[in-house]
Amino acid sequence: MIAPEPTHPFPWRICAAAALFTVLMVAAAVAANIFTISGNGKLPLMVPGLLALGWLIWEAMRLARGVPGSAIARYIGRVVPLMIANIVTVVAAITIQREWHPAGVWAMLVALLPAPPLIGFIWAMGRLLVEEADEYLRMVHARRALIAAGFMLVITTVWGLLEGSGLAPHATAYAAFILWNLGLLLAPILPGGRA
Repeated sequence: MIAPEPTHPFPWRICAAAALFTVLMVAAAVAANIFTISGNGKLPLMVPGLLALGWLIWEAMRLARGVPGSAIARYIGRVVPLMIANIVTVVAAITIQREWHPAGVWAMLVALLPAPPLIGFIWAMGRLLVEEADEYLRMVHARRALIAAGFMLVITTVWGLLEGSGLAPHATAYAAFILWNLGLLLAPILPGGRA
């Protein structure tokens, strides 16, 4: 008799926390633009999003405790500090740029402060794929990463064509990373990304 494929419960709470974090941070940016708030005045608008990030970190750590020593627990152990480092470096870069107005090489270094944690996210996903011993779960993780990449490529391609024709505003290049993460969030609910 063939054993049934393993089933893994869908992490609804993590996805809800990630979605709430994304929505609140986008809403903070939109509100800052509508009300022309700049500099450190934006920080109070980010508080709800940061609280949602705290919930997301809590849920991720709870999931990791449920499967100690697993590849996903190690992935979460890598990603949580990277999330915190990302927030800290973004706030630090914004504050340094607003308060001290660095120039030349210093301006470039300050602008790139948030890059290492973001690059670390991609490295952590690669490590997850390498360390996952269960072939089925490795395939699920790989599918989700491919879905996220496809999601990002479709949106950036369509947006780029619209922008090139003057039909959409300019979007910064790092928005691609945000779209990739949003794709990772959506992948588990799509047919090819379900476990």
